[in-house]
Amino acid sequence: MSMSYDYIVVGAGAAGCVVANRLSADPSTTVLLLEAGGRDLNPLIHIPIGFTKLTTPDVNWGYSTVPQPEMNNRDMWYPQGRTLGGSTSINAMIYIRGHRADYDDWAALGSEGWGYDGVLPYFMKSENNERFHNSYHGAGGDLNVTQQVQHNKLTKAFVRSCQEIGIPFNADVNGAEQDGVTLYDVTQRNARRESSATAFLKPARKRTNLTVQTRAMATKVLVENGRAIGLQYRTKEALETVHANREVILSGGAVNSPKLLMLSGIGPADELRAVGIDVVHDLPGVGKNFQDHMDVYITAETAPVSFNEEDRPLKATWSTFQYLLFKTGPLTACVA
Repeated sequence: MSMSYDYIVVGAGAAGCVVANRLSADPSTTVLLLEAGGRDLNPLIHIPIGFTKLTTPDVNWGYSTVPQPEMNNRDMWYPQGRTLGGSTSINAMIYIRGHRADYDDWAALGSEGWGYDGVLPYFMKSENNERFHNSYHGAGGDLNVTQQVQHNKLTKAFVRSCQEIGIPFNADVNGAEQDGVTLYDVTQRNARRESSATAFLKPARKRTNLTVQTRAMATKVLVENGRAIGLQYRTKEALETVHANREVILSGGAVNSPKLLMLSGIGPADELRAVGIDVVHDLPGVGKNFQDHMDVYITAETAPVSFNEEDRPLKATWSTFQYLLFKTGPLTACVA
């Protein structure tokens, strides 16, 4: 393997697979994509209902938060994907864009080009929407967006009941308005998961200028004269060094990218020195102000129409044959 590339992309998740695809589209460039996890060979990744079982270390970092004061000091589970496709290979496949105001706020704070009107063309470029082709949705893009093959009876009843009390049905919460009750769009193709790996990386793998290496854990960004010139990463066999002719691109996610920066000496100087890391660049914001929502849900016993009932041996066996033969049944669902 060549140890010098034009671009080094760290992390083959939601962003990394897209970046590797777009950069390698230029045959005059060379691109190295590194992923700490393995290939997305686990069949549970590709069967929609399988995401409920994707909690093991071979595909999931298994992070937890620090104790949360607002949650009675409990630690909260914080899963992150560790395989090709990253968290898009272990999530529930729900396709929801941010609200227009979120993007416009970013632009107002100084992030030029990140307003809603600036990002919408890229959503449309990436999308192959099976339901819509209009001023909010694209066709012919790499990422397939569709409706779930079938929905649970309770889901349908919930949507109807919301309308009965006056909540309007919204056929497209990724369009002009977000208010209302809806049935989620999902990132699936032919009743299989559509991850960033299947959508963006798989078509690019045939390019000779793209190298993908799995089981490669980035340990340090190499900096010279204030510029990132390469990367150290660890494989099962050894600690490797690779150089970047143009750029090093970190796409390891909201946890692993700042972690790698700080391990490389880029971050709050006093905190780095306190743990024995040589400071390369004092950048106080790295690793700060991280916010995310928690997945909080209510569990209740119901009549036997829930997905839990489908986990019984006989029903599970029939559902498996139904999925393999007809691409229908509970295995096509993302629990909705």
